Amino acid sequence: MSFYNKNKLAIIAAIAALLHFPLRAQESKEKPNYTPSTGVRAAVMGAIAYPGIKIGIERPFKYKQISKIKSLRKKTVFNEHYATYSLGMYHQYNYHTNYFTQAEWTRRRQKSKGLYLESALGAGLSRTFVHGASYNVTDNGEVEKVPLSGNWHAVVSAGAAIGYNARITKQKPYAIYLKHQWMVLFPYNSVFTPRPTIELGINYTIPNFWRATPTLKTKVKQKGKKQ
Repeated sequence: MSFYNKNKLAIIAAIAALLHFPLRAQESKEKPNYTPSTGVRAAVMGAIAYPGIKIGIERPFKYKQISKIKSLRKKTVFNEHYATYSLGMYHQYNYHTNYFTQAEWTRRRQKSKGLYLESALGAGLSRTFVHGASYNVTDNGEVEKVPLSGNWHAVVSAGAAIGYNARITKQKPYAIYLKHQWMVLFPYNSVFTPRPTIELGINYTIPNFWRATPTLKTKVKQKGKKQ
C-alpha cells in the first residue's frame, strides 16, 4: 500500500485546514467590530454666502450588515438608518437672521475602510428676525414699533453628504463630513423659496450617552448570489 493511501485522510485534512485558514484570517481582518451609536453633531454652515452654525444629535434605529465574498476576499458594508434632530441658524446681512429646527431621516452606506455616503430627508420650522427697527400702522393711523419682527415658516429639506468615520479603522470616537442640502421655506413672500446650504462638520460619539440598540439584519452575497 502506498504512502498516499495510508495517509489519505490526514492529507485531505491538512489541505482543508490550509485552505480554511486564509479565509478566516481575511474575515477577521476585514470584518469590523462595529455597531452604529448615538452621535453629537456640530458644523459650520453657509446658506448661499451667509454664514451660520448647526448642532444636533443622530440616533440609529436599524442597520444591515452586508458581507460580499468573492474567492478568498471579503468586504463588509453597512446600510444604516438614523433619526437626526438639529438646531441651526444663518445670518443674512442687512436683512434677517434665520433660526430653524429640523428632524431628518438619514440613510448612510458605511464602508469598512471608513468612508461613507448618506442621504437625508427632513422637515421642521423656521423663525426669522428682521435686522433693524420695524413699524406697523394701526387701523387708527398710528405708527407702532414692532419688537422682534419676523416670520414663521415651515421647512422641508433634502440633502446628501460624504464623510469619513474614524471608528471603523482607528477606533476613534469621531467622524467628519461634508453635506450639501436644499432647504425650502414656505410661505415665503407668498410663495416658497429654495435655499442651498453646505455644512462642514464633525460627529462625535460620547461613551454611554443615550445608548442606542439599533435592529441588526445581515446578508451574505457570494459570487453574485444572495444567501
